[in-house]
Amino acid sequence: MKALLLAFLAVLVLGVGAVLVPRDAGRPQAVPFSETARSEALSSTETLLGSASQLESSRPGGAAAGETSGDNGVSDTVMLLTSQAQALLSPSSSWASKTSTASPSPSATQDRPTRAGFVSGLSSSGSRRLADAANADGGMARLLAAVGTAQLLESSRLAAMWGLPVPATQAEASTAPTPPPSCPASPSTSTTAPTPGTTPTKADLPAALAAVVSSEQEAIYAYQVALTKLDAKASATAATWLARHQELLRGAEAQGRLHCIATPPREAGYRLPATFAAKPGLALGSMEASSLTAYADLVALSEGETRQWAIDGLVDAAKRSQAWGTPLGPFAGLSIDNAALPPLPSATPSG
Repeated sequence: MKALLLAFLAVLVLGVGAVLVPRDAGRPQAVPFSETARSEALSSTETLLGSASQLESSRPGGAAAGETSGDNGVSDTVMLLTSQAQALLSPSSSWASKTSTASPSPSATQDRPTRAGFVSGLSSSGSRRLADAANADGGMARLLAAVGTAQLLESSRLAAMWGLPVPATQAEASTAPTPPPSCPASPSTSTTAPTPGTTPTKADLPAALAAVVSSEQEAIYAYQVALTKLDAKASATAATWLARHQELLRGAEAQGRLHCIATPPREAGYRLPATFAAKPGLALGSMEASSLTAYADLVALSEGETRQWAIDGLVDAAKRSQAWGTPLGPFAGLSIDNAALPPLPSATPSG
């Protein structure tokens, strides 16, 4: 009887086991796109960091063979790429051990970089980060957009300093979205931007879009005032960018209609910083830099057409900020404490 019972249990286990064992057992789990984008961004940034370190130390002034010697300004680039690589590390991710490894020393795996090649690579990396930001999850999209924007602008800065052709960047966003035929009346669709200097109470699409609208409204007012205080050359630039801000405001308001969000109404005037009268260009640069946070938040809290519009707006504002002489740092639109970032693996070149 006991032997018969054991035989019955064995048959039962075999029969049930054939049903319960998953068909995909043993197959590797798919890596999410956001993690793949982060890993690729880290690898690219580490490679660029190695090249920048070589350019910094290869010859007096960092010039490669056939290039003019002198102060190459790449030390700032090394610091920028180091911070970006640290931010792209993912110690809390379950995929980190599978997809993120330290890059080998460039001196053992590639030819000595040239300035032209490095600028091209930096620009290409920035463009790729922005493209991936359009499809990544919210928080990762914001980080990739911030890193990509900073890399694009750094490539332009180095190209101008080294007398190289400035890499082409993406075109400005100008096409207004097509709103739905009608929007339901709902209290939840109405929003206002947070008061300057205060912390927003909500982190959602309406609040992010409202912040962008308010930022553009303030920019228009500031540029209108600045036109009377700048010299002829700077005034011509400000007039061009005033028109651009008016276009961006119309675009932001159109995004609100697309999502049935009531954006903040236009105000008659704004309080300008005390330094505006004496140094209007510097004040405009600071204002452009402060608008990056609103665009970066909109990148994280939107998707599809609206996110792409926000990415374009982030790059656009960063270029204007840099043109007015306001540095952006490694993360356009993000406030990250470098001291809190994890160290890079020892195999990554440090200069």
